[in-house]
Amino acid sequence: MTDSRIDRIVAWYQPIVDLNTGRVAGFEALSRLTSPDGTIGSAGRLMDEFERDPEAQYALIRRLLRFIRTDIVHLFEFRPDFYISINVPPSVMGTGRIALILTELSLQKWMPRLVVELTERQALTDLGRASIDTARSLGVTIALDDFGTGHSGLSQFVGLDLDMLKIDRSLLLPILDNPSAARMLRGIVGLAAALRMRTVAEGVESWEQAFFLRAAGVDYGQGFYWSRAVPGEQVAELLQRGFAHTLGPPRNA
Repeated sequence: MTDSRIDRIVAWYQPIVDLNTGRVAGFEALSRLTSPDGTIGSAGRLMDEFERDPEAQYALIRRLLRFIRTDIVHLFEFRPDFYISINVPPSVMGTGRIALILTELSLQKWMPRLVVELTERQALTDLGRASIDTARSLGVTIALDDFGTGHSGLSQFVGLDLDMLKIDRSLLLPILDNPSAARMLRGIVGLAAALRMRTVAEGVESWEQAFFLRAAGVDYGQGFYWSRAVPGEQVAELLQRGFAHTLGPPRNA
């Protein structure tokens, strides 16, 4: 039986910004919980519960992709230069069940515009590796999410066929004050480039961080500096406007 709380989940979208141009390169679809009074809030606690229930995870991904079908796909026709990313657990991706949802929602045409995110911990499991194989067979892009939060050696990721590396916020926090942290981040960017992986820095909150990341060669940034997650009706406006105005010096400089 499907958890009725899934019916209260909606998808909101946080922009991912090209650090060289300020254009919106993509959006990450994030779960938000609708309260009985109609307010929208975090679904984090519910996501933690669903992590232990493969059927709830399947229903959740099906619901989020349905929102993407409604909110985003019509924009693909007119804007061929952005993607949508979503965290799909291995219980859905690695078992091949994702194909059933994509077919049901007639999303096959748009699979090259879909980025599936796997966490560092998920990617190194047998189902995680199966998820990568499934993505390759479907033509879906794979991103390694939350990189830097686990305890795995970098060598373990060399053999994985990944397209994008999402650098966790925890690695960004010390880069402006700690030379070792700054060097480590540059080293991660260099490794990703050697493996032909695009990089996304998560949790960017200031112009100074964005400037450093751009100079270090990071491709994209995501965070409150540009925008929080927004409802589907605001996506087109963000695509049109972009964030080129954020690339100059801070206003109080």
